[in-house]
Amino acid sequence: MANKMHKSFSFFVIYALVIAVQLMQVEAKPSPCNVILGSCFTDNCSKKCMDYRGNSILLSSNCNFYNLCTCEYDKPPAGRSCTVGMGLCTDICGESCCDGNCKGRYMHTGTGVCVHDYDLYFCKCVYLR
Repeated sequence: MANKMHKSFSFFVIYALVIAVQLMQVEAKPSPCNVILGSCFTDNCSKKCMDYRGNSILLSSNCNFYNLCTCEYDKPPAGRSCTVGMGLCTDICGESCCDGNCKGRYMHTGTGVCVHDYDLYFCKCVYLR
């Protein structure tokens, strides 16, 4: 009986170590920096992202968040903050909800605010990377 328990415990320890190593590898990779630059209705998003990048490497550009031009960089463009849209602000999810969602995603550096911008009222999460 003791031998079976010993084998089970050894398996559990090895399994836990494998998971821990995988988590360390995931956390070691720096997260990209997103920046919302404007409406895709009025601007050429990819060009705007290229012009804005400075010394950062542009990883992607898209118009997926309510047709707002969102650029993804390897690091923040010089002197700029990272921003990401986190949904629309409503009576149900206002300022405190927006801030809570942002802090939930970017625990140590995120601040969420509801902003009227680009003909939308949305949760803008500003964070440091």
